Amino acid sequence: MPFVSVAGAEIHFEAIGQGPPLILISGMGGLASYWTPQLEPLSKLFRVLTFDHRGTGRSSHSQIEYSVELLASDTIGLMDALGIEAAHFLGHSTGGMMLQVISSRYPARVLSQVLYGTRGRTDEFTRRAMGMRKEIVLGVGVDAYVKSTPVFLYPSRWIADNTAELARREELAIKSSAAPAILASRLDAVLRHNQIDALPRIKAPTLVTCARDDFLTPIYYSEELAELIPRAKLSFVSGGGHACSVTNPAEFNEIVLEFFRSVTEERAASSARPRG
Repeated sequence: MPFVSVAGAEIHFEAIGQGPPLILISGMGGLASYWTPQLEPLSKLFRVLTFDHRGTGRSSHSQIEYSVELLASDTIGLMDALGIEAAHFLGHSTGGMMLQVISSRYPARVLSQVLYGTRGRTDEFTRRAMGMRKEIVLGVGVDAYVKSTPVFLYPSRWIADNTAELARREELAIKSSAAPAILASRLDAVLRHNQIDALPRIKAPTLVTCARDDFLTPIYYSEELAELIPRAKLSFVSGGGHACSVTNPAEFNEIVLEFFRSVTEERAASSARPRG
């Protein structure tokens, strides 16, 4: 299993495919495996890199105060360790928050980005929804936290129709989970997130997307991001909840692929134009 050392932590990563680098950053769960439905189509165009966040999965479960900025810095450290000067990115939820930090603070490292099911700031809805999840993990425990998570991530019908798949995912999440204090600190990190003032500084070609029925990051968050990021494109998945890349992968993958194809074609055309 490949690991790299980043700022006192061991970060587990996986890579598949050939071509320009594309880094997929998962959400609060932090697991590389979240992106399984995207690996086959994306790896036809890119060398796709996935990783477990610090504090999740097979990466170090560091007993520290977490922040979105720290996790963004870990991503840059991973790139440095692997010799990746710049990459395309796809970030979900917490991963999209990390991308806002990366693309505003390290613009040269970002060739293009998809911000998926994420937000630029914390409002009262987020404080209640994520605060409730923190109360569950600290007051009841990891098992209850993991088993309550599908209510936030998936449409009710998908939950009703996928009992076996949910059980498999929950078993994996519980087995790889960090201690409650680490989970709570990671939740505090996203509760502090506010990048509204930084969004207008983002230069990278950007697509903002989410499902129209996303409960955890409703569409007004995506509309706000697209309004504040210069020249950002906005495209909604017709349905699938907060984790529509899992529940509606065909539509999600096509929207993402169309964006990345257009970006790479434009870069190729720009490179071919005579200079001077």
